[in-house]
Amino acid sequence: MIAIALAVVLAQAPQPSPVPVAPQPEGKTLFARSRCIKCHGESGKGDTEKGRELKAPDFTSADFQKETTDKEMTDTILKGVKDKKKKVLMPPYKNKLSEEDVQMLVRYVRSLGGNR
Repeated sequence: MIAIALAVVLAQAPQPSPVPVAPQPEGKTLFARSRCIKCHGESGKGDTEKGRELKAPDFTSADFQKETTDKEMTDTILKGVKDKKKKVLMPPYKNKLSEEDVQMLVRYVRSLGGNR
């Protein structure tokens, strides 16, 4: 019984901030090839015309890096993003990228947070 209670408490404990990741050259290439830069920009700041229009997140932001889990990033890449009216803001990549590619993009986005 104590083990179950401890497991529940630990599962609800805040997760530590992700450790900064070294720059990922392969990830940068995939980021460009997958057309992520159209909205997120080469730097990942979301400061392109389309990125500002869609309110793309700033991947270099300490808040983004701290508040967004790898699972959330993975889910977003796989499922895409729609607004409240179901308009596609970011297309899903589940049928376009391999699992390895998705994880490479997640690591690359993490690396953008270490460049501050």
